[in-house]
Amino acid sequence: MSKRPEIAGHESASAGFSLVAVLVFMLIVSATVVPFAVTAKTRLMIANNEVEQERLSLLAEGLGNVVASELTGGSGTKTFPLDSTPAACRSGAFSFDVRVQDHGGLIDLNAADDHLLALGFASLGFEQQTSQALAEAAMRFRDNAKLFAGQPRPRSSVGPPEDKQAPFESVSELQEFSALASVPLQSLHAVFTVNSKRGTISADHAPNRLRAVLASGTSASVVQAAADASAYTVDVVVRRDGSGITGEAGFIIEKSPTNPTAFSRVSRSPVTAAAALPAVVGATGCEVLFGTEAAQILRGWNS
Repeated sequence: MSKRPEIAGHESASAGFSLVAVLVFMLIVSATVVPFAVTAKTRLMIANNEVEQERLSLLAEGLGNVVASELTGGSGTKTFPLDSTPAACRSGAFSFDVRVQDHGGLIDLNAADDHLLALGFASLGFEQQTSQALAEAAMRFRDNAKLFAGQPRPRSSVGPPEDKQAPFESVSELQEFSALASVPLQSLHAVFTVNSKRGTISADHAPNRLRAVLASGTSASVVQAAADASAYTVDVVVRRDGSGITGEAGFIIEKSPTNPTAFSRVSRSPVTAAAALPAVVGATGCEVLFGTEAAQILRGWNS
C-alpha cells in the first residue's frame, strides 16, 4: 500500500535536512582539522629542513678540519688558492665550495703602519682623506697612550667613541668606528686580520679587491713574495642539489708553534651567505680537494 502524499513529503524533507546537517558537520570538521593538518605538515617540513641543514653544517665542519690539516701539513698550499679564490668539487647530489685565505695577504691591524692601514680602508671604498683619518684613528685606538703623550687628541669623526689603547683582539672591533659600523663583517675580514703579526702584506696572496688597491700605490710594507703563513681562514659551503639547503662552516686557524703539522682554531669567521656566492665553474673531483679517504666518505654519505 502506497504512503500518503503528506507522509512521503515529510520523510523526504527529513532526509534532505539530515543530508544538509551531515554536510554542515563535515564542513565544520574540515574547517577545524585542515588547518591543523596543514600546520603539522609545514612544521614537519621545517623540522626536516633544519635537520638537513644541521647535517650539512656538520659535514662542512668536518671538511674544514680536513682542509686545515692539509694546509698545516703543506699539501693544501698547493691544492687551494690562498687568496679566497674558490675551489669546488662535486660528489653525487652534493657540491662543495672551499675558500682559503692566507692571513699574510691581509693587513694586520696591530702591526701595519698608517699608510698600509689607509690602503686597506681605501679597498673598502672610502676616499683617500677618509681612509687616512680611519688609519690614524685605528692607530690611536690600538696604541698605548704614552705614544701620544702631550699631543692634542681631538675626537675623530670617523673613529670609535673611546680609544682602547691596547691591541685589537678581533677585526670585529672595527665596527665600533662610526664610519665602519655599517660595513659588513665579512668585508672587514676580507681586508684585515689580527693573526698575521706582520707589518707587511704579501700582495700575491691578497684578495682581488685589496690587491688592486695595493698595486695602485707604492709602499715598502707591500711585498710580492709570500712568507711562510702562520694563519689561515677556511670557509666551506655544502649544497644539496635542488633543495636550496646549505651547510656552512668558517674558522681561523693558526699553526702550532711546537708542531709544524698541528693547528688550533682561534676564532670563527663570518661565512658569506651561500646565496651570495657566485657559482663555481669547473668543479674538480673531491679526491683532489679533500684526499682519497674523505672522498670515499662523501660517496658513502650519498648512498
